[in-house]
Amino acid sequence: MLSREAELRAVGGAGFPPRPLHASPAAVCGPDGSHPDECLRTLPPREHGGNLDIRYLQVGVTLYLPCYVEGCGLAIGDPHFAQGDGEVSGTAITLTTRLIEDGPELRRGPHFEGPVRVLDIPSRRFYATTGFPLKAAGEVPPDMRYLGASERIGALRNLSKDVSLAARNALLEMIDYITETYGLTPEQAYVVASVAVDLRIGQLVDAPNVGVTALLPLDIFTRR
Repeated sequence: MLSREAELRAVGGAGFPPRPLHASPAAVCGPDGSHPDECLRTLPPREHGGNLDIRYLQVGVTLYLPCYVEGCGLAIGDPHFAQGDGEVSGTAITLTTRLIEDGPELRRGPHFEGPVRVLDIPSRRFYATTGFPLKAAGEVPPDMRYLGASERIGALRNLSKDVSLAARNALLEMIDYITETYGLTPEQAYVVASVAVDLRIGQLVDAPNVGVTALLPLDIFTRR
């Protein structure tokens, strides 16, 4: 993550390198800590969490985050009680949270689920995946090939504030979830997503990683 964001900054994209001063926990990330130059800033969201800023993470919703390092810790701050889609000025109302352990396998970003009252759609429960503007090195997204900057785009693993790429990743993660949970083929899951899944903007302000959420109403299935 550090290296891909460094690549993005090198070509003029937005990014936030480690800043040890006042970093927490100081024993690890502070100026005299054990890894002051390796601690990710929490301003942008990433696959492991960060500043997600999704309005549907409300009371009664469960958020699943991956642990990429054995024995990793968890820090929680700024959970939102209320915000608009996009959080356009970076302002929201916060609330408290509690921790649970164990959840689904996560690939491209956090998942969450909860009561459908937070979405205002005709279903009792929902499941959601998230997407950020991330890609494999060497890949040029199909909708960007017309720009003719294939060498520069291909070299990057993180594109700055690319909502289309974030939406694509949220959708791919949802297709994987439907396939693995309900036994559908990827093609069938894609059709279900087109019929029932909503793509909604989580936030547009946390550079470089804008966030898109894919929302699946679970009442369309008769079994799980």
